[in-house]
Amino acid sequence: MKKVITATILFTSMFFASCGNSSNEKTKENSTEEVETAMYQCPMKCEGEKMYEETGTCPVCKMDLELVSDKQHQHKH
Repeated sequence: MKKVITATILFTSMFFASCGNSSNEKTKENSTEEVETAMYQCPMKCEGEKMYEETGTCPVCKMDLELVSDKQHQHKH
């Protein structure tokens, strides 16, 4: 009888531990999907509202591209 109880407790513990891992993996996947890439833009807006995913220099005026804030970036979608 003790073996049956011990086996049941062990099985139940393993079941809940495995369920917890899969839910953590789903949470990690969802959080990475929500992350937006940083966008950069010329401070002089030489090319209008054109944005770049990487930092660099404006091809027109050669000024350093500036990071666009999240609020500005959301309004442009």
